[in-house]
Amino acid sequence: MKNNTGYRIKYLRTTLNMTQSTLSEGIISVSYLSKIENGSVEPSEEVLELLNKRLNASPFLDRSIQQENKCIEFYNNLFRKEIDEAKKNYQQLQKNLEFLKFSDLFNLLEIHKLRYFIIIEDIHQAAEQYNKLQKLSNQFNPIQKYYWLKHSANFHFKELSFNRALEFYQEALIYISNDIESRNEEENDLYYSIGLTASHLRKKHLALEFANKSLKYYRNKYNLERAADCHIIIGISLSVMNEYEKSLENFQLALTIAKSIKDTSLYALCLQNIGKLYSIQNSSIKAIEYYLKSFEMRKNSPAVKRIIPISSLMKEYYNIDDIYHAEKWLDRGLELVQSLDQKDSIYVYEFKVYNHLIKGFDSSFEDLILKYVLPFFKEKQLYYEQYRYLKILATYYFDNRKYKLSATYFDQASDVLTNLINE
Repeated sequence: MKNNTGYRIKYLRTTLNMTQSTLSEGIISVSYLSKIENGSVEPSEEVLELLNKRLNASPFLDRSIQQENKCIEFYNNLFRKEIDEAKKNYQQLQKNLEFLKFSDLFNLLEIHKLRYFIIIEDIHQAAEQYNKLQKLSNQFNPIQKYYWLKHSANFHFKELSFNRALEFYQEALIYISNDIESRNEEENDLYYSIGLTASHLRKKHLALEFANKSLKYYRNKYNLERAADCHIIIGISLSVMNEYEKSLENFQLALTIAKSIKDTSLYALCLQNIGKLYSIQNSSIKAIEYYLKSFEMRKNSPAVKRIIPISSLMKEYYNIDDIYHAEKWLDRGLELVQSLDQKDSIYVYEFKVYNHLIKGFDSSFEDLILKYVLPFFKEKQLYYEQYRYLKILATYYFDNRKYKLSATYFDQASDVLTNLINE
């Protein structure tokens, strides 16, 4: 990659309407200046000082340093999810981009904008930025490549494309080096992200490996919130392995931390997962007890959080044939999902399907499953969800005496589950 010094000199010279002859006179030849401006050669410190003096570059360089520091501050805001501060710094950086144009931080800023748009929930802008960066990614140096891969993984995670996210996170590991600022913190954040993504994909062994790695680090650093998050990932993975007692121990450890740091969102998440653990063990009364507690804790949360215990309560009541209560939670969910984008939430389709299961089927059910639900989960590579809805469709055909179609979809469900187990 060409150096930025020459580009900066050319920018300042043309801004001042100065010819190459005027700038180079008495310092270097015009042809040598031309090579510097084209990035073919790097000037000596003495030559650079003389050129800067003639260009009166000091004010520009001072402002550039200020903006470079602001960039680093902005990156730290994003890492720590300090949204208000990140918004202020982003606005200031946007107004002063000319002072970063010739800095190595310019590309890094563009890469971190992807993370910024994800954090502020501007997915349209995030998608545009992702596509823009993808075209430039072959030009990135190793540090830029690391952040590009990590923030791309964040983007795919947000889009529910967990397999793609996992690929990007794991590739980012290759580019971790001592040149990365706060390497240990970055590395363990990456371990945590891999563990979290693997748990969404039910890759239990991978999730356990990386969650345990990051848990050790966060314990030593007394980062209690992130340590609790690691315990939750470990608890989920152990539940998939039918290690129910150990799973509950981890959820309870996370619950204790949530209480101690008075984090209601974390507390609600712990309750939700304990409810799920009881549900897996067919202890519906206990499951409902914890789901209701989770719902109470999330009453003032965003819709994307509130919908989770509502969905769990609807399904748990449906599973025990309590249609009255199942319908009550279904109606709450149907109202709430209107504020969610079906591209971003599995719950939009889930409530549409359960509307048929609970209130009765109509002619639109097959199209809903075959044209929308199954293609959605196939595209996102969410195989466990795909398995669930294939089973629902197969059961629907069986109940309607379409035994050949039923057998076809039971076979497909079995194949998906087998592949999932063998991963």
